[in-house]
Amino acid sequence: MLVDPDAPGSAPRPASAPEPPRRRRGRPNVLSRDQVIDAATAIANEEGLDRLSFRALGARLGVAPMTVHRTIGGLDDLHAELVRRTVDEFTATFVWPEDWRSVVHVFACTFRDLMRTHPLVLESHSQRAPLASTESDAVVAKVVGALQQAGLPEREAMYAFFVVYDFVVGHAGVQVGRGDSEAGRPERHRVVGEILGEHSYDDRFALGLDIITAGIEARVRSVTDPAGS
Repeated sequence: MLVDPDAPGSAPRPASAPEPPRRRRGRPNVLSRDQVIDAATAIANEEGLDRLSFRALGARLGVAPMTVHRTIGGLDDLHAELVRRTVDEFTATFVWPEDWRSVVHVFACTFRDLMRTHPLVLESHSQRAPLASTESDAVVAKVVGALQQAGLPEREAMYAFFVVYDFVVGHAGVQVGRGDSEAGRPERHRVVGEILGEHSYDDRFALGLDIITAGIEARVRSVTDPAGS
């Protein structure tokens, strides 16, 4: 006998199982270049440029490595962008005085601060390329121009700039390389400890800069007054 499933007293019709939701193809996460560069700057300063990779960036940003690659391009381009942006941000803080000695002092101290604050700049300079940026040519022109106004010929003014530049890079390299470890303190050397007691990198830098400035002054006098009158 046939039973009408809708008749009174008949067993309820079993509910049909819900269909599983269809999987929608998700859109890839969207990053901006600034987000990638910010994350890369943090990794490079904290862990070094050698630890900078698409995998490391993806882990920090919470995206797939390929998403980072699509946003920023190759690692070489990223390295250059890191240095360019970091140097430009610091050069924007320069407030140039009139006196050439003060111009040299402002350049040297600000450049040193840049390398100590952002070790990636020092590391990139040492391993890859000069510190080229949008504003770096203007900084070089300002310092070289001030040295020319002091009395140095153009060629010597350019080399005098590099003397200051090399001094800052070398000093920052020593200080950053040794870090804060007590084992790296210069006064652990017997002679240094006997003479200085407690060593100061700030005093060391200031004296070095004064000596270089005095040397430039002596060179200016020899150029502008060869007879020494």
